[in-house]
Amino acid sequence: MTQVLLLTKNILSNQLLQEKLQQLNHEVWCSAQLVDQVQRFGTPPTVIQQFQIVIFSKTICDSETENLLEFFSRYPIAVLREVEKLPTAEEKDKWQEQGLQDWLLEEESLINLREKLAQSLAAVIQTSDMNRRVVPFPNGGIRQELDALQVHLTGKERRLMDLLIHAQGELMTRKEICEEIWPEGETPSNMSQLSCMVNRIKRKFEEQGVEGKIIVTHWGKGYQLSEAFYQQCVGNQQQIYQ
Repeated sequence: MTQVLLLTKNILSNQLLQEKLQQLNHEVWCSAQLVDQVQRFGTPPTVIQQFQIVIFSKTICDSETENLLEFFSRYPIAVLREVEKLPTAEEKDKWQEQGLQDWLLEEESLINLREKLAQSLAAVIQTSDMNRRVVPFPNGGIRQELDALQVHLTGKERRLMDLLIHAQGELMTRKEICEEIWPEGETPSNMSQLSCMVNRIKRKFEEQGVEGKIIVTHWGKGYQLSEAFYQQCVGNQQQIYQ
């Protein structure tokens, strides 16, 4: 049984969605209190880690959604949002970059709901493999011993960094990257995974004190390494790749 956290500002407004989730044999915890608690204080990992899926209700506004995504993107949890109408392609790219995986319409059929949840869960599992490797990088613009900074990347995260470095700082399209990382190439699931992966890589470097942009996002197009970061990678390439 999958545990689903349904975050809302009004529990009564989400009774239909909650019933559909329960019909699919999901265990649902619907909470309004956690919306404020997460934004103001965060939530203990022991609470969050019991859930595999979190859904943001249509009652949660865009700015609150951004704040919540910043928190939940730290965990291997499928994140979806309930909406009255689907966002545009450009809006989807923007939200997926922040960690949102899919959208649920108010009138979503039980079958569509089942498939969207399954695909989102599969994407999380694929991007959360435990084949972690350590990649040393210099801290910001300051030269120092490479072993002073260690950034832990998954296998696919490392593959993405390799691709961007080998592109020599040039833009790589999302389609090109998907075709290199996944055998099936560009699919909605893989595009969502890619957005989440980029988000996680940025955060991992930030947490290690690396200043400035690492990966530059071109909305609706693709990604490239920032010029400063690319030069750092080139200057230390023999130590980075072993």
